[in-house]
Amino acid sequence: MPMHTGELAVHGHLEQREEKVLLVVHERLSGLDTFLSATLRLDRPIMLPQLPVRILTFDDVTVLSPLGPAMPQAQASEEWSGTLLLPHGARPPTIPDDLAQAAAAAGVDTSGWSPAEARQLLTFLGEAGPGPVRTERIGMIIATLAGRS
Repeated sequence: MPMHTGELAVHGHLEQREEKVLLVVHERLSGLDTFLSATLRLDRPIMLPQLPVRILTFDDVTVLSPLGPAMPQAQASEEWSGTLLLPHGARPPTIPDDLAQAAAAAGVDTSGWSPAEARQLLTFLGEAGPGPVRTERIGMIIATLAGRS
């Protein structure tokens, strides 16, 4: 059985943070869980066939954080490139049950959301705990999506 199911060519620049070298990806990765562990096959600036990393995806940037001391010290802003070996493919966003039920009741199709739109709407909803704020946000999301059709 393979150790990974997907490969993704990535490149970026190195940043030194405190005692750690971070690999900043030039293009934000979408559809991958943040904090996911993966393996980076680093081609440049040095060859490392198996660098265990943690994928940290934020609003506007993805950073690969080496999980051990295997990454030698490097010069900040130095360019890097390699292949990210993923333990699974990209995951579609999971729509919470309460939002899915409200969308179905309103006749709103959620299958056509772009990854960026889904990320924004689900983050907006996820920041609200159970209760009236969440109910209000679901109503706002449904009204916005229903108004587009």
